[in-house]
Amino acid sequence: MAASVLLLTACSTTQRFTTQTTSFQQWPANAQGQLYRFEADAGQDLEKSSYENLLRNQIWKTGLVEALGSQKARFEVSFAYGIQSRQQLVRENDPFYDPFFYPSFNFGWGWGHRHPFYTGVGFAMAPQYRYVQASYNQYQLHVSIRDLNNRGAEVYQATVLADSNKVNLTQVMPFLAASVFDGFPGQNGQVRKINFDLDKNEPN
Repeated sequence: MAASVLLLTACSTTQRFTTQTTSFQQWPANAQGQLYRFEADAGQDLEKSSYENLLRNQIWKTGLVEALGSQKARFEVSFAYGIQSRQQLVRENDPFYDPFFYPSFNFGWGWGHRHPFYTGVGFAMAPQYRYVQASYNQYQLHVSIRDLNNRGAEVYQATVLADSNKVNLTQVMPFLAASVFDGFPGQNGQVRKINFDLDKNEPN
């Protein structure tokens, strides 16, 4: 019997992928057109560099412009990501039927009133469901923007979560990166659920 896992994930029938983003901000009013840089990371590998490029393709939504060469940046962008293996109980699709007995009553008249009287035992089949442990992954991406002109104060942070049974982080990172600045700058503590069309690889 196949287990049906109710997760925030892509599936063959809906072809959608859903992320959940929570953000906090104290965005400066004069930030439009200001320069930013990604935080220097001496140990950055090729994988993280590719994720940086994904964020670079989305950060235009903030109105910031990436500093080039020796240009001095006002804002610094940093990010971290991870994956956790989790489990949850899920219900199997196909029920089994458990027989049970129940008392059977009929109605008759006595002393001018209708009264039930016991006539035997009935039999029925009740659907029952089995629950099994199912594994899934929770993907996380956290992005922070700091204002270097204001002693490095954090002016924007966003955390994106997605649950999926995909095993490769590179498959879900484009959706996580696209979610970071969706609806930017947003309201403090606002939780946004974003649905992606897998065929178009964009929100819908």
